[in-house]
Amino acid sequence: MINKSSIKRTLQIKKATDYSYTILFFLSFSFFTFFVIRPNIVTILSLQEEAGRLKILDTGYENVIRKIVDIQTFLETNRENLYLLDEALPSSPNLNKIVDDTQYAASGSALNLTAMTINKVDLKDVSNRTEEKTVIINIEADGTFVETKNFISEVLNDRRLKNIRRIVLDQDTVAGSSSGNLKLLIDLEGYHL
Repeated sequence: MINKSSIKRTLQIKKATDYSYTILFFLSFSFFTFFVIRPNIVTILSLQEEAGRLKILDTGYENVIRKIVDIQTFLETNRENLYLLDEALPSSPNLNKIVDDTQYAASGSALNLTAMTINKVDLKDVSNRTEEKTVIINIEADGTFVETKNFISEVLNDRRLKNIRRIVLDQDTVAGSSSGNLKLLIDLEGYHL
């Protein structure tokens, strides 16, 4: 059996004392390492990771802000020309404007309009203002080749955005004129928001 006095004697030996101090040092060092130093190191590493994420987020925000500033600068420099965009792609069909412009182009080029029909247009549709909608006008006219060319040029040079979907040039065989009159069929497509 081991008694207290033998344990005290064993601990008082120099070699045993050196080991006991060493063991106590390692125990206290382990305690500080696991309960004091380790949480600080974990906190430092998580903060560095968070700082990296924030730098990436900051770079993304800087790019967005730069794009906004570029758009704002563009709008400031082109403010006086923005009405042209509204005229080219208006928010409503403005059918009377399309018809007037087409008649003006025909009279300016001396082309004789015989018929003009407008396909179905929904005037109450306000569902999606970011996507363009189309208005299709079918035009029948008579005229010479030069008049037809001038008419097409005037229609396409108008401020309103238009596209010719189909054009048919046919010789006027009913009248049988020798002046070279053509019968013209055009499907004109106008756009609006």
